[in-house]
Amino acid sequence: MRDDEHDTLRQLYQYRCGYCGVREEDVGAVLTVDHFEPRSRGGLHHPENWVYACHACNEFKGDFHQPDQPFRILHPLRDQLGTHVTEDADGRLRGLTQTGTFHVERLHLNRPQLVRYRVERRRQQELRQTQIRQLQRLQELEEQIQAMTEELNGINREAGNKID
Repeated sequence: MRDDEHDTLRQLYQYRCGYCGVREEDVGAVLTVDHFEPRSRGGLHHPENWVYACHACNEFKGDFHQPDQPFRILHPLRDQLGTHVTEDADGRLRGLTQTGTFHVERLHLNRPQLVRYRVERRRQQELRQTQIRQLQRLQELEEQIQAMTEELNGINREAGNKID
């Protein structure tokens, strides 16, 4: 794989594992390239067959490939993952279909580290949203203070003109 192809793949997957979602910056390394249809089963070494994956997911997937079966691995870009898998409040993934359940189990997507990772990512997102709301509120308050200051300055000017 050429460097430019690898960079394009990394960008396509937003520097995240296509299966579990961990980011390069969180694992401290560039991730691996999985051949969705394994080369050992006739898969091509071609960009349409590549999935950007962390080492663990790549290992758990191995050379498994049964594309037309209910018990199959979901392709991160071709399958509608939300139709098959959901994330519960506790950070665990749950299959909504047989395929989703198989996908979660085969890739061990409820490893304790991943569950903690998802909970922490959700908590960070919630904190960012709270921060954005608070910054917007602060901006509104600053605008109100500015308007009141201008109004007071106007009143003071009028009062000063009346004294003269």
